[in-house]
Amino acid sequence: MIEIDFLPVGDGSRSGDAIAVRIRDDHHDRPKVIVIDGGYADDGEALVEHIRDVYETSVVDLVIGTHSDSDHVNALTVVVDRLTVKEFAVHRPWPYTAELARSA
Repeated sequence: MIEIDFLPVGDGSRSGDAIAVRIRDDHHDRPKVIVIDGGYADDGEALVEHIRDVYETSVVDLVIGTHSDSDHVNALTVVVDRLTVKEFAVHRPWPYTAELARSA
């Protein structure tokens, strides 16, 4: 079973993304938890609370930061500080900037 929660972030005049995923199957003793983006820094605590209260865990198997805009990744610092994160994947455009500049 896969649960995907799209959490509200921002204050209405600005929005962002915070997605939490829980994957349960019969082959693992505990569900896998994935966080994709986290919203603004102010949204981090709500994301942590969601994982602790709804998913009933303090372990996140994978955090993914899709890109460096503040409405996507700033709250991930709270997730990393307050929960146990096993893996962190982040968008890294800088290794490709020269190649992108040549193709533009």
